[in-house]
Amino acid sequence: MWSRRLWSRIGPLAVVGLMNGPAASGQQITDAGQDLQHLQSQPREGPPLTLRVALDEALTRNPEWVALRAEMAVTRERPAQARSLAPPTLEATVWQWPINSLNPANTNMYMLMATQELPGRGKRALKAAVDEKDIAIARNDVTARERQITSQVKQAYADLFIARKAIDIHLASVDVLRQLTDVAQAKYQTGRISQQDVLKPVVELSRLHDDIIMLDQQASVAVAKLNTLMDREADAPIGPVGDPREQTLGTSVTDLQRLALTQHPDLEGARLAVERAEAEVAIARREYKPDFSVQAGYMVVPRQTDGILAQVGVTWPTAPWARGRLDARVRETSAAVEAAKARQRVVENAIRLTVQDAYVRVKAAEQRAALLRTTILPQSQQTLDVSRIAYQTDRVDFLAVLDSERTLLTTQLDYYRALSDFDQAFADLEQAIGRDIPPDMLEPVPVQGLVAQREPKS
Repeated sequence: MWSRRLWSRIGPLAVVGLMNGPAASGQQITDAGQDLQHLQSQPREGPPLTLRVALDEALTRNPEWVALRAEMAVTRERPAQARSLAPPTLEATVWQWPINSLNPANTNMYMLMATQELPGRGKRALKAAVDEKDIAIARNDVTARERQITSQVKQAYADLFIARKAIDIHLASVDVLRQLTDVAQAKYQTGRISQQDVLKPVVELSRLHDDIIMLDQQASVAVAKLNTLMDREADAPIGPVGDPREQTLGTSVTDLQRLALTQHPDLEGARLAVERAEAEVAIARREYKPDFSVQAGYMVVPRQTDGILAQVGVTWPTAPWARGRLDARVRETSAAVEAAKARQRVVENAIRLTVQDAYVRVKAAEQRAALLRTTILPQSQQTLDVSRIAYQTDRVDFLAVLDSERTLLTTQLDYYRALSDFDQAFADLEQAIGRDIPPDMLEPVPVQGLVAQREPKS
């Protein structure tokens, strides 16, 4: 990565400064700063990727989602099988063929038979109803996985943005260090500070590089996650991504919970599980009804008149030695219904809690972003400007300026992390609800004059 190129500039700074003095270290910082600005101005590899494009590609090509849709196609073929009759049985019988004769004409008769099993009335329809519930469950699984993929793409996209934005903010800090170095060199030449103050920017620049290495790693991991979700090669390049917008959520948690309880895929799956269990009960109770079989045949009797054979069979499900099995089956399926209803209540409570948790995180990120933008960020910028002026007039030492610079850097990162936290919590909230939140529930916040990349005043 390009961070290795950056280290080739920064790595030798401390040694150069200690051996050759402040002027050499200042020139090295200036050169490193120019190299940093060059790296910062270079476009990121790969074509730009918007969140909408990432979502469309993931929901079209994600292997797990594709597999679930294929499984749903398999399940869709089952009801037709349940509605169909079993295949008939064809039989041919030779009756009383003497063992001392090879002539077929010496047998008593030949019987050609066809037998068809006929399930009791309504049994095939009930089994088909269970299979229809399986189709609905499979379709709901596809919807649930679609919501999960959507949430994962949004979170990976936000992770990539914040990692890259943090790198940009760190790179912008080099301007501050370069200007502080120029001031420190001038003060050192007049004997107002020691050599130690001139070398402190070297240490700070090395610290920034350490942060950039970790942020570069986080960006690489986010790229790999995003590519995997879109079924691309894990190391496929991703160009610039869109910046998140500061927004406010203008609805109550009660309304969101009510919305979730009407259409969340998990809750719909629990409801379908109850309906499927009830359909199994109907099948078990229908087993008390008899099944039938019909048989027809033709008898060829040598030396006599041929004949027709017809036979009807009826099962006796309630026979004393067989009824216990049916009673146990009914009890089992009835217990399964109660278990499914209990699971449905568990899912309802879990959804309420998940919505509440995501809503609290969304509002917290929203309030934090507003506080950082309107109060802490301007104050941090002002504190740095005052500290720089005071340092030039020897009213504060270099550590005070450096502390102000670090505070502003941290504040800027915190603001963009708050935006990223909002997007991630909002993605969790949409997954908890089971659908996209209507746009009219979101209000964009007008942001003007926000310093994304610092340009310190001279």
